[in-house]
Amino acid sequence: MITFLLLFLATVLPTTQAIQRPRSILVAGSLNADTFLPVARFPSPGENLTLLQNSEHLIDVPGGKGMNQAIAASKLCKRTGSGESIKASFLGQFGNDGAASILRSALIENGVDISLCGQSNHPSGRGYVMIVPQGEVSAVISGGSNQFGWDHYYDELSDQDIEDVIRPYSLVQLQCEIPHHVNLRLAGAAKRLGVTVMLDAGGEDRMMGRDILECCDYLVPNESELERLSSYFEGDDIVEEGIAEKMEKMQSLLGPDIDAGLVYQRVSLLQNNGANNVLVTLGARGSILFKKQRSTAADKTNIIYQSACCLPQGSSVIDETGAGDCYRAAFAVSLMEQCTGDVDVVDDDDTLRKCMKFASAAGAMAVTKKGAVPSIPSRDVVEELMVWNDKKSIELATETVPRGGMKRSDDDGMDDDFPFMFGSRLNSMKDRQDLLEPSDKMLSPRDFVRRQARIKGLGCVDFNYPQHFHDWTPNEARRALDEAGLVAGAVCLRYPSKFARGAMNHPDPTMRREAIEMTKDAAEVAQILGCDEVVVWSAYDGYDYPFQVNYKEKWSQLVSAFQECADAYPDIKWSLEYKPTDENTRFFTVASTGAAMLLVKEVDRPNFGLTLDMGHMLMSGENPGQSISMVGDKLFGIQLNDGYTRLAAEDGMMFGSIHPSMALEALYQLRVNNFRGHLYFDTFPQRTDPIREAEYNIQRVKDFWRAVGSMDPDEISRIAAEHDALGSLELINEALRQ
Repeated sequence: MITFLLLFLATVLPTTQAIQRPRSILVAGSLNADTFLPVARFPSPGENLTLLQNSEHLIDVPGGKGMNQAIAASKLCKRTGSGESIKASFLGQFGNDGAASILRSALIENGVDISLCGQSNHPSGRGYVMIVPQGEVSAVISGGSNQFGWDHYYDELSDQDIEDVIRPYSLVQLQCEIPHHVNLRLAGAAKRLGVTVMLDAGGEDRMMGRDILECCDYLVPNESELERLSSYFEGDDIVEEGIAEKMEKMQSLLGPDIDAGLVYQRVSLLQNNGANNVLVTLGARGSILFKKQRSTAADKTNIIYQSACCLPQGSSVIDETGAGDCYRAAFAVSLMEQCTGDVDVVDDDDTLRKCMKFASAAGAMAVTKKGAVPSIPSRDVVEELMVWNDKKSIELATETVPRGGMKRSDDDGMDDDFPFMFGSRLNSMKDRQDLLEPSDKMLSPRDFVRRQARIKGLGCVDFNYPQHFHDWTPNEARRALDEAGLVAGAVCLRYPSKFARGAMNHPDPTMRREAIEMTKDAAEVAQILGCDEVVVWSAYDGYDYPFQVNYKEKWSQLVSAFQECADAYPDIKWSLEYKPTDENTRFFTVASTGAAMLLVKEVDRPNFGLTLDMGHMLMSGENPGQSISMVGDKLFGIQLNDGYTRLAAEDGMMFGSIHPSMALEALYQLRVNNFRGHLYFDTFPQRTDPIREAEYNIQRVKDFWRAVGSMDPDEISRIAAEHDALGSLELINEALRQ
């Protein structure tokens, strides 16, 4: 076997000059013939169990972490335009028994290149897998050729020999079911060549020292493997600026079953001892990528979380055996496919999150069949699941009211015959403090929430970001909502004044990037608060004079920015709130409902739509009812108010106070277009009691809603068909007299 390998190296792989690597993966690891044993439960120490009655046990099913990952990589690789697959190769040691033929055939049938594999004089590796009805597994592994077939990697192969094996590949994937010294030599050679290395921590319980940790670009343990690996190291408690807020945010995503702070501490121990990027898989709780710090300063984007993919209706968990291997292979494939040209390193957060999302979908599909190799899905199936999850997220986002802290059971703003939840402008709570006791001053967003809780019929709060989060964390805000009996409705962008020359339209690309990242940060805040909507209004994206900006360039910047945000957070409803003019910006890039709908069309994302403000529509010379009708199912949010619209001013008056007929038709259009969001009052009660003003708005909307419900649909159709102006006015007068 050694002679064959050396001859292969000498005749096929050039050693004297660098080779431009294709986007290909080399998986080095184990291959097993697995036996599956269905049991009612896992045995206790000293206990013997029989198989489940009427169950079928499976013998010599292809498996092993290395084989699973090689086949998964091959099946998940994207096909090129010519129909050829990006190559996935396997380096392993076949046994000397009949099982070896089964394993060899399985690799070849799934398109894996096995030309680097050896033939051992030992039996094949074996896996004995106990599986309970819920799909959970526990296994015992017999190493066989995986353990004893690698002796030549001690001293018979030179570093140059191993480098020549690695050289043609862009990524090497390793596991811990083959000897440590093999992984060490392969990882060391890959590092010297600049080839990306992923090391799956699963397999043998072994310590990993700095020698191998420093060679691996990605260490991938599950929760128990992380605990085991970190237990070999000692270190002080991790103290890092901003870490408490990071972990509080992460804890809210993971739930009570997993201690986010402990996970971070264990990862930090590994990174302090040589590990680079650590990708922790948590099963149904998702996965977390801890990126290696590039400096001593805290990096707010060094932790990336990806939730687990949901299975489509009709699918269920059958066997979890190969899910972890499938996740790891899918991440490697996606990571490899993101590399372009001579760039072999992917460090962009959004790109890495996409890799994790693809891996999550692959791992999810792998639990729906019995057996590790038989359960590996094709790329088409994985991509279909991703599309289904994205679609499901949007459906849930558009069919449910906001979610967050516990709503009040006695008065949550939701009448039996009224379908909407009410929110009101939080900053209005700063007005008329002369009505308050001296000890009850409104000085912070926490105080504003407390005052809003006094509004009868109010159910939710819309927060401004980052304006409302300078002095407290999103988790503190969520606790305040719980205490107040309110929920979060949406997070609304309020870019600070340093973006006066533009946010997503700033002439400086560095500032544009900062604005986009701030916008995506708002989505993270929304997720913590428990709502699913981010409303983007920029006071600065526009211009003041002719010839001041390139209109097409500014438009394109907005399109690409919103596409990036929508793709990064597909479970968030992103909506643009347009405005025609403002004291900060005389002409906005998007200045009307028609222009906003054109933007929605060009962004072309299912989770991107509009929030319409009644005052803004009036300022644009629009009839709000017509605008609502035109937007249709792309209406994600509505802001109710009124105004005189003198000199293009935004008055923020009480709902229906100036244009009652237009207010009535606006609610009619919300009804007939099946609007699903919450109703938000964007009003400015500077000289009015803000509590009474909000309660008036709530009652006014309910009165108008009942009036709309009393209208005769046939009469409305007749009036519209005949363009009957007098008939429309009589209809309005009759409805408002109800």
